[in-house]
Amino acid sequence: MTIDQDEYWSIDIRGLTEEQARTLHERLASEFDFGVIVTSPRDFMTRGFDRPTVELLAHCLRAGLAVGGMSHEDSAVAQSMLEDCEGWLEQATG
Repeated sequence: MTIDQDEYWSIDIRGLTEEQARTLHERLASEFDFGVIVTSPRDFMTRGFDRPTVELLAHCLRAGLAVGGMSHEDSAVAQSMLEDCEGWLEQATG
């Protein structure tokens, strides 16, 4: 099986408990050489954005960067997020 490291597939299961997530992680981790990651909703906002949402997010990031007033660190994060959005939009179908 060939793995495209540039592709990112995920499974989001609403209502999953931390214990269930950890159990699934243990079951799946040995199956995938490239790793299985558990993300906690306390630490990460995990959402699957559709194309219109990513386009809007990119638009807002461009506007925020153009206005300025952010710290250097926030500007760097916003620029990185914008690049991620634009890269995805270039490669996504639809």
